[in-house]
Amino acid sequence: MHPPPHPSMKPGGEEEEDVQVLVVRSHHHSDQSSTRSHHHQQVVIRARPYYRRWSPWLVSGATVACVAIFLVTMYVNDCPTHNSNCAAAGFLGRFAFQPLRENPLLGPSSATLVKMGALDVAKVVHGRQGWRLITCMWLHAGVVHLLINMLCLLVVGIRLEQEFGFVQQRLRGGLRRSLRPHRIHAL
Repeated sequence: MHPPPHPSMKPGGEEEEDVQVLVVRSHHHSDQSSTRSHHHQQVVIRARPYYRRWSPWLVSGATVACVAIFLVTMYVNDCPTHNSNCAAAGFLGRFAFQPLRENPLLGPSSATLVKMGALDVAKVVHGRQGWRLITCMWLHAGVVHLLINMLCLLVVGIRLEQEFGFVQQRLRGGLRRSLRPHRIHAL
């Protein structure tokens, strides 16, 4: 006996049931006497209508937030004011990258990243700045770092969010990276 379908509401307010598909699988078994037996297994697969599926807007929002925070970090960095050898200074102005020998990932200085909340073990342990364990998840060392992370977040994160939810995926992964033993060696 199959479980009863769960009713749902259409966007217009009408009640509708989940879509159910009956799949029949045939299994052939051979025994030693060369006689074959046929077994049929029936499986009911329930699918949610398109309007009841989870829309991964949180991963998209996190991507937009990471890009915005990177732009703010580059604005705070203001390379042309502090350095005469900025990469793409004429084109990007205040948002220019640090010289490639200082940051080959096309991004801000390490001092700017620390100012914006990058992970600094001494400040976390001795300065009691535990908030850095959270803020470092949102900072990126350069355009290359940002593009790789956002591509991975969009490709993998959307599917994970659909399956498990955004908060678990983002916080668990970010905290796990922040607390790696090689980063907290001063503890």
